[in-house]
Amino acid sequence: MKEKAKRDLPGYTVDFETALPLADCTRRLERDAPPPDSSRWAPLTQHILIRRDGTFILERRFPWALYPIRLVGHLDPVKDSDGTWVHGAITHDTVNQVMIEGLIVFLLFFLATALLFLRLKTRGLVITVPLLLVMLSLFSLRWRALRAATENAGRWLRRRLYVTQEQLAQ
Repeated sequence: MKEKAKRDLPGYTVDFETALPLADCTRRLERDAPPPDSSRWAPLTQHILIRRDGTFILERRFPWALYPIRLVGHLDPVKDSDGTWVHGAITHDTVNQVMIEGLIVFLLFFLATALLFLRLKTRGLVITVPLLLVMLSLFSLRWRALRAATENAGRWLRRRLYVTQEQLAQ
């Protein structure tokens, strides 16, 4: 139930009709375009796989990922016009990646604290607590960048494919 509720979020779904014909949508997706939200903390590469049946998979990969951010969608022709209905949802996000990285940070903190406490007694805590705060601050930047990249996948697709009839006529 939680997975379904997450996919209902506006940033996790794509559902719009564009005035572009199906072939033009496919061509626009086939052109390589880097993801606009790649940052130093989470450098991304983006790949798009388009199948003949109109299904497409947009994958955003980042270093040390368990699996990529993945948006699976469909391009369907609209019966009453030459336009295309674009719909899909993010099927893999970065929530599990963030939880695992967070557990690793606390595991490293616990091991460092135990080792330094055995060696330096109370001064070991004085050393490791600031280290924990620095590590959490740095990883927080990464986690925010990964979340932004996940939520931006649908917006990127809309900017790439959405065209109105008026824009097409010009």
